Amino acid sequence: MGVDIIPRKYCNFDCIYCQIGKTTRKNTVRRTFFQTKEVSKQVVNAVCAAEKVDFVTFSGSGEPTLNKNLGAMIQEIKKRVDTPVAVITNSSLFDLEEVRRDLMYADVILPSLDAASDEIFQRINRPQSDIDIMKIIDGIRSLRKHYSGLIWLEIMLIKGMNDAKEELQKLSAIVNDLGVDKIHLNTVTRPPSESDAGPLDQGDLEQVRKSFGDKCEVISSFEKDGIHQQREGWAEALFDILKRRALTLPDIVKVTGVASSGIKTKLQNMESRGLIKTYRLGAEIYYIAAKQ
Repeated sequence: MGVDIIPRKYCNFDCIYCQIGKTTRKNTVRRTFFQTKEVSKQVVNAVCAAEKVDFVTFSGSGEPTLNKNLGAMIQEIKKRVDTPVAVITNSSLFDLEEVRRDLMYADVILPSLDAASDEIFQRINRPQSDIDIMKIIDGIRSLRKHYSGLIWLEIMLIKGMNDAKEELQKLSAIVNDLGVDKIHLNTVTRPPSESDAGPLDQGDLEQVRKSFGDKCEVISSFEKDGIHQQREGWAEALFDILKRRALTLPDIVKVTGVASSGIKTKLQNMESRGLIKTYRLGAEIYYIAAKQ
């Protein structure tokens, strides 16, 4: 279950592979965006109403650690439900003690590290000017020193950018010294912010996986059991999801529980009204919310 506590594209990165689009509000200032009690109430109600929730995951439309109430929200949720809490983060603020303190309450942290050299890091992640690759690496190392929970590190591999043998060797040496519990390899499977952010094929990913050792695995693209049964307001719920990620028609059928014929009609209507747009990536057609 995803929890979005950041306004759309309030982030300190502008990653070329981001499926949400270009960062419109690049910032490193932590702020209060939503009230802790309201967020925790909505999450707890949703967890209790769901058939099964494996994790409550803080991620969404920007960098979640930029919300200064993150720690309080995690604590409130864990007081009321037993579901483990995860945080997906770009690792940029781990040098701040207050951020590490907030993350102590999570069961799993999923930080990202996409490069070993600052040149590649700047090219792929396009961070705020005061962030360099050593800050990211040292931040993850500092988090591991203080955090006793699980750390699953994600590496997003981009064709022709961070997949060169020398870069991967450097990255492997760094990652295997960080003490993370798992290494997740990913690649571009959704329409990216920049068209030159291309994917690696399955064979290439498997070769890279071998070089990172036993802790490493290739993770699949977005898979979601979804709602299972059609419910009222499915179109509104779908549009809310499309603001955050691109989906194919089979994805949407899975999420909404609605027959594809009914979905196609609704999608055509939403596109004609300028609410959504389509992208083609390989043989797949993806739907995503138009820029708001």
